[in-house]
Amino acid sequence: MNSKLGIGFLLLTGLTGMLDAEAYAQDKSSKELLVGAYYFDGWTGKTNHITRSLTEDFKGREPIWGWVTSKPEIIRKQVAAAAEANIDFFSFCWYDSALSKKNVADPRNNALNLFINAKDRQGMRFNLLVANHFGYLIGPEDWARVSKIWITLFKNEAYLKFQEKPLITFLSLRMLISKFGTAEKIKIALDQLRADAKANGLGGVSIAVCVAPKQADADLAKACGFDLLTGYNYHDQTLIAGQSVSPITALSPREQSVWGSFLKLGMPYMPVSTLNWDPRPWDDTNKVKKASPHFDGYSPASVYQSIKGLKKWTLENDPAGPAEHIAMIYAWNEYGEGAWLTPSVQYQNKFLNAVKDALK
Repeated sequence: MNSKLGIGFLLLTGLTGMLDAEAYAQDKSSKELLVGAYYFDGWTGKTNHITRSLTEDFKGREPIWGWVTSKPEIIRKQVAAAAEANIDFFSFCWYDSALSKKNVADPRNNALNLFINAKDRQGMRFNLLVANHFGYLIGPEDWARVSKIWITLFKNEAYLKFQEKPLITFLSLRMLISKFGTAEKIKIALDQLRADAKANGLGGVSIAVCVAPKQADADLAKACGFDLLTGYNYHDQTLIAGQSVSPITALSPREQSVWGSFLKLGMPYMPVSTLNWDPRPWDDTNKVKKASPHFDGYSPASVYQSIKGLKKWTLENDPAGPAEHIAMIYAWNEYGEGAWLTPSVQYQNKFLNAVKDALK
């Protein structure tokens, strides 16, 4: 936020702070659904995600603003589009720049920074999905440093809170185990993050982790001290085994079965709707030249079906507890993997209109 100088500005600054607090207050009742969309920023033009196949063979996925969307003016338009569709927050895939090969600001954090610095976020909030996959494996030696970065972000007035605490999600439980070695060591690290957050006036941290719907994974997550189970997407569980192409109509009922499996695992759960899975545009970057199994038929009708199902199931089952209802959408802009909501060349605003109708 811009600083204000001089006595004449003090009253204005205080009033601005009050307005910000009101704009970002989570004033939805417990009967309403707080909905987030995963945001992946491979769209700066500085990474290898805009492939030849994506631009030539899958032109319909192109955003109406062009493939490079990580720009201030386009971020503003995306925020406006998401808010209009009743999406409450973006969950930004966050990469630890210190672990990148060039040790410079990772371009995949660019949209997050632009969002934070946007003058008008239209009530949209944000949180972090820590992308601790290969190449970005966070371990004990990194913890104090990254915790300081996270806590600074937690203090932002637009940062999402779950149960009155900032919510952060980790992409991979197994990758944390690979670096820390034991569940006990992870628990110590998570508890330290909570303590540091409290020391900074934040009341602690709500910490989620992506896992498969398996009891062993849930038990491990609980032993590590996580508060909430979730996922990034469930294509592995929703594609029809043995088929190279699955009809999109199979996705919604199969993912609801996945959600139901999580209810049996004994931990709070934040469900995720997998809108689509079709990573063929990125097959040309794979060493094995083989077309990926994928869904066929992604459309505004399938988006409506998925989001309508997500809302109904979450409100009926209270997977995260009865006090708050929260759910995720995969994804806002995973163009390479075939799951996107942004206005596109092929569908214009029809995906977002479907989301808005489903969340009414």
